[in-house]
Amino acid sequence: MNRDVPFPTPWLNSIAVITTSRADAGIYRPLLSALTNEFHGQTIGLVGGNHQSAEFGSTSGHLPQHARLQLVPVEHFVPGESPADVARTAGQAVIAFSSAIDKHQPDLVFVLGDRTEMLAAALAALIHKVPIAHLHGGDATLGAYDEQCRHAITKLSHLHFPALPEHARQIEAMGEEPWRIHVVGALALDAMRTFKPLPADALSSRLGLDVTQPTVVVAFHPETLSPVPPDQQINELLVAFDKLDINLLMIGPNADVGHAAFQTRLRHFAAARPRRACTPSLSQDEFWTCLSHAVALVGNSSAGLLEAASFRLPVVNIGDRQRGRIFPKNVIHTETNAKGIERAIAKVISPAFRSTLADLVNPYGDGRAAERILDVLKTLPDRHPLLQKGWR
Repeated sequence: MNRDVPFPTPWLNSIAVITTSRADAGIYRPLLSALTNEFHGQTIGLVGGNHQSAEFGSTSGHLPQHARLQLVPVEHFVPGESPADVARTAGQAVIAFSSAIDKHQPDLVFVLGDRTEMLAAALAALIHKVPIAHLHGGDATLGAYDEQCRHAITKLSHLHFPALPEHARQIEAMGEEPWRIHVVGALALDAMRTFKPLPADALSSRLGLDVTQPTVVVAFHPETLSPVPPDQQINELLVAFDKLDINLLMIGPNADVGHAAFQTRLRHFAAARPRRACTPSLSQDEFWTCLSHAVALVGNSSAGLLEAASFRLPVVNIGDRQRGRIFPKNVIHTETNAKGIERAIAKVISPAFRSTLADLVNPYGDGRAAERILDVLKTLPDRHPLLQKGWR
């Protein structure tokens, strides 16, 4: 791009991308790359949530480093796992993101998904009269209060970049004007087009587990709307694993209510048995490298629905956290009980099930979301019509 040529949207001189956890850091990478390559103005990463927390793997290092990307730490995370701790983190996030937005004065902010901290950041941007662009609205996760957070972010936002037409219809049904809604696909899949697995030896050494051997990757988070207590949720999973004669790579949970019980049990389970490893977090490239060698992904992570299909990887989705989403045919569902999980794992690791995925195409996009988003940014209306939301 010729940087002497003004960006087609004249009022857009600074864009902030808000990231609050490892869950969105990898997804944002293609967008950040597109912005630093094509956008003539300033690109800022406002880095909040638990990115700076050692408990969750100090994941701010997972964000890309680029001379034209300014990464700004936004400190607001309150350690703890109770509802009060999570609420305090969200409350502090409104204050911290407000200060960051006030200092850096972005013309547009990107928010992603459905986390409580992301909702807080969107609220801060709204109060500062900064247009908000929302990625992955219109989706569903009926087993977690993330569901309500996502739809609240949708109503706060001024531009919508859903992954699928089904999601766009949901956003329009919420009263959002159609001209604001642009179907772009799942942004994470853009990076799949150029992904190359990392050297397995070095990754295996770091994790203490040979990831090239048959391995089940586990990504299981507390189901925040479940009547089943978190310690019982994780107990059902570990009972199912008890007799499984295969490598297990267990990744720590997100900072949801009940995460401490999950982290403690996973660490103890891994330490007490051979062929088990537990890590608080993985970078996107490390995670995808593990998936490229794995025989299955087990848990309730959105990666099982959005990304695993690109590897034609069998997935066991547990419980209701992801209920309401579109499930590719590599995913089978089971309730949160040990017997059901055990049966589901036996099914997906069988050669017969794997053979049914030979022609699987990921339904969540074609890997060109970032360029579609940039095309929209180049044709935005004036700032005031964008901020002045109507009702369809």
